[in-house]
Amino acid sequence: MVADHIHPFLKGNFAPVTDEYVSHPCEIVHGEVPSELRGGQYIRNGGNPVYPPEQGRHYHWFDGDGMLHGVYFAKAGPLYTNRHLATPLLSMTLLLLRSPLPSIALLISPLSSLHRIVTAIIQAFLIAVRARMGVLSVANTSVSPDQRLLATCESGPPLEVRLPELQTVGWDRLDEHGETLSNRRGRWEWWKRFGLSRVQEDWMTAHPRIDPVDGSLIFYSTQMFDAPHVRYSVINSSGEHIVWKQGVDVGRAKMMHDFAATRTHTILLNLPLTLAPHNLFSTHPVPLIHFDRTLPSEFVIFPRLLDPSHQPIRFRDLEPSLIFHTANAWDSYNDEGNLVAINMLGCRFRSAKLVYAAGAIDVPIVEKAFGENDIVRLQYYRFDMQDKTSITHNFPLTAIPFEFPTLPPHLGMTASKYVYGCTMQSGSFDERLGGAAKVDCIAKINVEELIRRGLARGEGKNDTPVDDRTSAQIVRESKQGLTGPIELFEMPSGWYAQEPRFVPRHEATTQDDGYLITYVYDESYLQADGIPSSEPGSGSELWIIDAKHLSRGMSAVTARIKLPQRVPYG
Repeated sequence: MVADHIHPFLKGNFAPVTDEYVSHPCEIVHGEVPSELRGGQYIRNGGNPVYPPEQGRHYHWFDGDGMLHGVYFAKAGPLYTNRHLATPLLSMTLLLLRSPLPSIALLISPLSSLHRIVTAIIQAFLIAVRARMGVLSVANTSVSPDQRLLATCESGPPLEVRLPELQTVGWDRLDEHGETLSNRRGRWEWWKRFGLSRVQEDWMTAHPRIDPVDGSLIFYSTQMFDAPHVRYSVINSSGEHIVWKQGVDVGRAKMMHDFAATRTHTILLNLPLTLAPHNLFSTHPVPLIHFDRTLPSEFVIFPRLLDPSHQPIRFRDLEPSLIFHTANAWDSYNDEGNLVAINMLGCRFRSAKLVYAAGAIDVPIVEKAFGENDIVRLQYYRFDMQDKTSITHNFPLTAIPFEFPTLPPHLGMTASKYVYGCTMQSGSFDERLGGAAKVDCIAKINVEELIRRGLARGEGKNDTPVDDRTSAQIVRESKQGLTGPIELFEMPSGWYAQEPRFVPRHEATTQDDGYLITYVYDESYLQADGIPSSEPGSGSELWIIDAKHLSRGMSAVTARIKLPQRVPYG
């Protein structure tokens, strides 16, 4: 019987690991590593709390000290390394025997009192000041290969990591030619130098974009305390600041996890998930992080090289929604070469249930009502860049739940034919994560075909998926030899995958000619009480899958590499 007192995101393979390995040789238990991967390294970032919270204390899936898990494909064989990111917060956690930061679960819970939230924030701030930490970030969300490896999290600057040993180098504030954060602060008004906004001055989104053609780094940061609440930047491949901390008006402060970019334009997701101190002191107080259903879903679009003298274009969908990850965005031109539309694909929720479910917090009644049968789906948007007012098309491509999207990196910002990501045969990402809803299928979606079908239905918003089949139906039809625009790789019973990444094959002849890489875990290694086994041989595996033939199941697995320990779901 599984111990009910353990937080759902701290048990099973969600539980953190305690051991760290450096260049540990791994056994290839099946197949061989493709030549395209040799000399490279597959790395995943995620929260791994050094001291998990005690029973009854708040915890959220987005919490936890950052830990990298990497497999380096050396000539002699694959080598596994995992290390905590050596942030000042990690050092302070080791001293205090607990995390000094308040959990996200505390900040979103409707039951959290104003006194408790304010006290937790002030305590964290005072600890940081006294310890002279400067940065309150665990860098636990993603990694970005901008000529070096950067570990990212939206609550701080990127953290440089040395490869392949995954050693922490230090914060990279992306300074230009001696222009440091201290120099910039020296030019501020005197009162601003002591304001709370200085804490967020060097923050960066967890999901920056790198242009696959010119190497530009595109990103933004958010500001809770100082308007405008978004600061936008572009750095070219030579490290020059083309646009730097340019303010973009988004109204109230928001929790913005991702955005999208084409070769010419940037799309900010100004959605109703607020992250504003104002929430705590309003006439009817709500949590610091609050999904405000009175706000629309707004998409703020502007040229990549933002001109402050020109206002961004604002497209609005009156229905509140939540998008944690975008899959792709690209431009459309007419025969005369004029930009006529911007296209975007994102994983869209109709409610904020995931935010609460990931913290094991009771979902508010209003979100239960609006989120009934809510399934995160891959949504297509077409923004008219001629009349600059209307979302001409807005519809889901599929009926299956779909999150953690990826596509061939060299095809980003263009009309890529395929998008890959995670799904499951039962359950959904928004309601039962940590229970039934684990990733037992990897999806390959022919978005080109589904968008073509959707556009043929006419303009406007349409809530009916273009492909209305369930995951189980798709798997069943595939076994019958029937093909379609969605292809699923079905995990063996009891095995679960994580977010995959695509690596193209040398001299690829088609866009799907390549490999998907993902960590997988066999839950038969869980003991009767749900605690993972630590016996030798009970670790995760790294699978390399032929992306061209996902529906073939295990016969599509090119190589399986056994790791010395688990890689927690992340």
